[in-house]
Amino acid sequence: MFRVELFGGKTDRWCDLELPATYYGLSDALDKLQMTLGDKPRWEFLEHHGFQFLHVHLTHECDLYQLNALATCLGQMNGRERTAFEGLFNMEVAKKYGPISVATMIDLAYSADCCHVVNATTDEQLGRFYAENDFIPALEKVPDSIFEYLDFEMLGRKARFEEGGVFASGGYVTQHTELKQVYDSLALIPEAPEYGIRLTVGRYPFHSNEQPDNMMCLDLPATQERLDAVLEACGGASWSEMVFQVEDSAMPALLENMACDDIHGLNELAKCFKELSKQGELSKFKAVILAADCHDIAAAVQIAENLDDYLLEPDQRNPEEVAIEELRFIVDEHSRPILQKHIVLYNYGQDVMAAHNALLTPYGLVQRRDGEPIRNEETQAENAGMEMM
Repeated sequence: MFRVELFGGKTDRWCDLELPATYYGLSDALDKLQMTLGDKPRWEFLEHHGFQFLHVHLTHECDLYQLNALATCLGQMNGRERTAFEGLFNMEVAKKYGPISVATMIDLAYSADCCHVVNATTDEQLGRFYAENDFIPALEKVPDSIFEYLDFEMLGRKARFEEGGVFASGGYVTQHTELKQVYDSLALIPEAPEYGIRLTVGRYPFHSNEQPDNMMCLDLPATQERLDAVLEACGGASWSEMVFQVEDSAMPALLENMACDDIHGLNELAKCFKELSKQGELSKFKAVILAADCHDIAAAVQIAENLDDYLLEPDQRNPEEVAIEELRFIVDEHSRPILQKHIVLYNYGQDVMAAHNALLTPYGLVQRRDGEPIRNEETQAENAGMEMM
């Protein structure tokens, strides 16, 4: 629905986020800002995907969690519901002068089924629809020979004024029941899910180019019994016949460019996600994965099992911060601010990172404890295979 740019934590922390976002999506974005779930970063719109009429009403009085709750409801709407919401919103705008609060928008979004929607965008179309479908009792006995001489525009305008209806971009909307009041009881901050990875799985119909049949949701980690049950429900003889689509995960970036065709490998990775989250090490894992340029499930699991081999400095996220931190160790507190005026912090930070084989990530500075270079995923996978033998 929306793409926003978030700002928070230290002055130069920022990241992009697509809304609606899950618990993991919000947590990951806040990780990059050095904030925690519940903190309220500043935000600005980058893109709207529909509902452009909301833009001027969504201000910074609306926090990230309110905006996400609205985007979640909007993202679940079908075409009729979108038209109903736009109509309700237009009715609300007509009632008063000034921006509509996000709380009201959320109530309107949840009230889309409180409306009738007619496929008409002009008074003439509305009048004809009402006349043809016997919504105007006085016209029931009008002969067909006279029907086309009726002033449909006048009939539609009269009906619209009497009903208090409005035209939206997708049709004519009238409210038939009281609006729902859901905002005050809505949980704006999502709770941590039980899964580490959520998949949609299905058996691929190899005989055609159609979409997989019998698509099912599968949360990982899962027991072998659950895996067997899902496989049977999808009509597959083995997992090699199945296709997976990642709906959500504790590290979205890891699985976006990864061949996810090994259900057992994904299950092990999901176990790692849950365990690392419990230990408070998920941010460190994400940082190492990015530093190692890892796109292999087996290598990712290997990294998770050997995470103590790495160091993460979350307060160092650019070369200047690396340089300043290094100066704290080698220069006394009195001399440091003087020295900083006479060196190029960016270049010094780059040299410090090169000397320690350290790499910057959105989550902080990563290096190995032994000072060796951080190996890429091919090396990690080869080592994992050698150890398994």
